[in-house]
Amino acid sequence: MTNTPNISSQIDALKALQESKLQIRKELKASKDQLRSKMQNFIAPAPDAQKKTARISRLVSNGFAIYEGVRLGVSVISAFRSLFGGRRRRRF
Repeated sequence: MTNTPNISSQIDALKALQESKLQIRKELKASKDQLRSKMQNFIAPAPDAQKKTARISRLVSNGFAIYEGVRLGVSVISAFRSLFGGRRRRRF
């Protein structure tokens, strides 16, 4: 009795692995394309507003978003400084 496995079973196993690998690659490509299209739709700029009130409200909304971003950044920086001591004077 020999301990060598059957060559045809090895070839079948390799073919099955290759097929599953191809199938997984196809699924990954489809998923990647789907994510890309969703992100492009998400990042796409808003359509231009035709009415003057809509343009003004969009400007106000953007202004509030910028203000909130700055306020959040300042609060994060102050919290970071308070956690790690902020400014310390060195004594020589």
